[in-house]
Amino acid sequence: MTNPKQITRRALIKAGGGLATVAPILASANGAEANQRDIDVIVIGGGFAGCTAARELGNAGLKTLLIEARPILGGRTHTGEYNGHQTEFGGTWVHWCQPNVWAEMNRYGLGVKESVGAVPDTAAWMIDGKVRTEASSVYLEIFMGAMHKFCDVDGLGGATIFPQAHAPFATDKWKQYDAMTCVDRIEQLDATPEEKALLNSWVSICCHNDPSLAGFVDMLKWYSLGDFNVGLLWDRCGHYKIKEGTAGLIDHLIEDGKPEVKLSTAVKEIRQDGDGVEVTVESGEKYRAKRAICAVPLNTLSKVKFDPPLMEAKSTASEQRHTGAGLKFYFTIDKDVGKFLASAPYPFPISMFWTEYVEGGKTTMVAFASPSDIDLLDPPTLTTYIQKFIPDAEVIDTAGFPWAEDEYIQGTWCFYRKGQFTNALAALQQPEGLVHFASADSANGWRGFIDGAIERGNHVAHAVVSELRKA
Repeated sequence: MTNPKQITRRALIKAGGGLATVAPILASANGAEANQRDIDVIVIGGGFAGCTAARELGNAGLKTLLIEARPILGGRTHTGEYNGHQTEFGGTWVHWCQPNVWAEMNRYGLGVKESVGAVPDTAAWMIDGKVRTEASSVYLEIFMGAMHKFCDVDGLGGATIFPQAHAPFATDKWKQYDAMTCVDRIEQLDATPEEKALLNSWVSICCHNDPSLAGFVDMLKWYSLGDFNVGLLWDRCGHYKIKEGTAGLIDHLIEDGKPEVKLSTAVKEIRQDGDGVEVTVESGEKYRAKRAICAVPLNTLSKVKFDPPLMEAKSTASEQRHTGAGLKFYFTIDKDVGKFLASAPYPFPISMFWTEYVEGGKTTMVAFASPSDIDLLDPPTLTTYIQKFIPDAEVIDTAGFPWAEDEYIQGTWCFYRKGQFTNALAALQQPEGLVHFASADSANGWRGFIDGAIERGNHVAHAVVSELRKA
């Protein structure tokens, strides 16, 4: 259904706005027609959670209206093009140990391709401003040992804290650590400065921000998803991509469920009474349904007015926001450096970057940066930072999208702050009257990932179907 369009540095809005000028429209719906029809369920938000829910509702025979504020579906994912290559500008990686997305890929016959730099030959890492470059095996040995120290709070590598990676409430042992940040934990460790620098860099990329904001419990939870082995975790969240692109999977979900889709339509208010749910959009149009599923990101949830008001735990979490607020971007240098990975601790602006592909004597990298005022999409500016790791390299092109500046997204993937696991997760999953909530930001398993979004979309849609069948 979609034909990815090229996104280059010149085409992007670097300080706000959206992808409207550079991204294709997937689907549209006539507002008046939608307003006049009997609607069973309104789904608000067209990311993977919303599109999955809409697919399930449609397959259950329910008339479904999917409303998306942005001009495209996909939420925090976007398949575009850079240097003639299909490129993911948002959420990217999948794995067969991410059960929900893998099941969908199998359902629709989608393939996988590798990020070659996920298995680097050479690694460079910064310690106290100096860079050490070695074979990647040296880096991995130090990093894996440091990560074991970091997560080994119980003498068993953290295995008793989240013994069931997809059932976070199976025990409550994690509660004793939820007032601790990742930096608090790093400072506790009997570890070398080098180990602490590698841990700091890792936490920075995982929380996509200053690591002092990252809740330690969330890092323990991620570790459980890698079966308490950071090498397995890395392989599961940074190695494999959907061959047809994330947009390819979104297309299949929409084609399968056939919801009515209304794009570029921001929801202003969700009001419910005894007869159903009324959704008002910014144009003033109103839509009524028997139920609603709110599938907007956590960071924008408080921007929607609810009547009756949201429970306090939901609104507080949204106002606090999760930590994900950095920049994912691509850049090309004028050298062939092979399969290369680099990392640096905060406050160095780039937490980590690695090879995407080598072509024509040039290397294209994918990079992750914490929030800053530095224009890392400016090649001369970026060059000064990259030369710390690759002397004499010149950045010749860049591409990226500032998700945290998009008014309808306001963040990248979800990583919880300290206390949010205790105060927010269960509340974010809880329905309120006739309104249900689905988001990657409240998943039990791979929260913040495509897999987590599909998990919640499936779960909540089935709950709504069950309610309506009993009504």
